[in-house]
Amino acid sequence: MEKEFKEAVKVLKEAKRRRYIEDFVLTGALALSALTQPRATRDMDFIVLMEKEKIPFFVEWLKLVKKYNFTKHHIGRPKDRIKNLIEIPFGNTWADLIVAFHEIEKEAVAAALEVSVYKGLRIKVLSPEYLIILKLFAGSEQDFIDCAHLWNERIDKRLVRKIAKESFMEGKLKKLMAIAKKV
Repeated sequence: MEKEFKEAVKVLKEAKRRRYIEDFVLTGALALSALTQPRATRDMDFIVLMEKEKIPFFVEWLKLVKKYNFTKHHIGRPKDRIKNLIEIPFGNTWADLIVAFHEIEKEAVAAALEVSVYKGLRIKVLSPEYLIILKLFAGSEQDFIDCAHLWNERIDKRLVRKIAKESFMEGKLKKLMAIAKKV
């Protein structure tokens, strides 16, 4: 997946240079792997900052200019946490670009860390604290396991507790802490 990952980052950097997107950060399982322990995954996840109005132009650019013909734009329902997702195929995998919608996602991008992901490639990765918060929002069993590994690292637990309280996720945080004791 290294080749596909580098290609995805190259496309995102060009999209940023062309001002389709304002910024991007790695999230999901690959961010977890960059921060703590490696975990297998089938895709690459990024959060992108961009104006909603630019989404159709960005998707069109990906399809016509960059030749990613099977790029898809998924629009979430009002109750969905993710409002806009752009899926780009890269070889045998794909990149999910989650367009930042909620203030917490924008804060997460601003607080990102620059990390070496592959030799010679440094990119922004969600901080462990914000990765935990966003995974708690998603709330799958795998997300809780991922969060538990991060919780056992040296992180700012006060920040996580504060954001969890503000986001009404104290119950999810308690579940995470119980799981973290077992991993």
